[in-house]
Order: sequence, then structure tokens, then C-alpha cells
Amino acid sequence: MRTPHSHPGFQPRPQPVPRGLRPACLGGLLFAALSLGAPAQSLQDLAAIQQAALTALQAGPSAQAMVAPGLRLAACRQPLVAVPSTPTVADVRCPDIPGWRLFVPVRNAPLALAASPAAAGAPADGGAPAVIVKRGDPVVLRARIGNSEIRMGGRALGQAMAGNILNVENDSSHRIIRGRLNADGAVDVVN
Repeated sequence: MRTPHSHPGFQPRPQPVPRGLRPACLGGLLFAALSLGAPAQSLQDLAAIQQAALTALQAGPSAQAMVAPGLRLAACRQPLVAVPSTPTVADVRCPDIPGWRLFVPVRNAPLALAASPAAAGAPADGGAPAVIVKRGDPVVLRARIGNSEIRMGGRALGQAMAGNILNVENDSSHRIIRGRLNADGAVDVVN
């Protein structure tokens, strides 16, 4: 037996919207609510993330927490929670719901040292060239594709100085990636 609703050509007749809920009124209320100064979502201060990572690892004054400068995270309303994940990586979390979580590598040598002539391969006081990355040091992997740049954390699998090829283990995928160490301490991925 067929009901009117099961007929292939059946279309229910639209019901009138009550006068108080008409779309024009809703649009006006929505516009009024937005124009009353509803705050736009603010961004988390990256310096606070870096400081939390340094504090969690009890890093010295020359240490640097490596957070991408273009990172955009929602501002955390509660204090950041940071704990050591490894001896050189801090786990920084925002306890808000929904929150966020970052693994921040901390480099013990300042980047100014990496840009010095000794770090770039010039012999230090006539001896062997200075090593700027040692096995196990956290590094930032950089991959460029067209006009885009991707950065990810990694761990050096050997020692190298600026300009050398280095194997790095990606922190998230654990894949081994080859890259060239730059004077700024980052490793550019090579094919």
C-alpha cells in the first residue's frame, strides 16, 4: 500500500515561518551580535611557548627553543603545561578544551655560534674545523617545494659542520632524511 509520502513525485508543501523567526530578523540579530564587539580569536604568544619549553628542560641561558616564527595557535586561557619529552625536546600543551600540543626542540648552542666563522668550517685557532651539530642534537629540517617551505623537527644521526651532508631522523615519522647543514643550524633536505 502506498502512502502519499512514498509516491515518487511527492513534495511536501512548505510550512510558513512564524513571523518572529523570519530570516530578515535573524540576519539583523546576527549582524547586531557581531557588531557588539565579539572578540576575534587571539593568537598564542610564541615567546611564551619558547619560555615554557626552556623552563621544562631547565635549559641554560644560551639555549634556544625552536618554534617556527609563522606558527599560529589559538591563545591559551590557562597557563601552559610543559614537561620534558626527551632530554632536548619539551612537550608544551594548552590545557584548554579544545587545546593544542607541541613538541619543541631545544638547542643548547646559540644560533650566533652557528653563524660564526669557526662554525662555518674555518679552523678554530689552527686546529680541526669546529663541529656545530653532534649526533643526537635536535635540528630543524627544511624542505622547499616551489614557493612553500615545510619545517619539521629531527635528530642528527652524526656530526657535521655548515655545508656538510647529514642524515637526520624525522621526529614524527622516524624516517631517515639526508640534508645539508646550514650556518643557521637548520638542515635543508636534499634529494
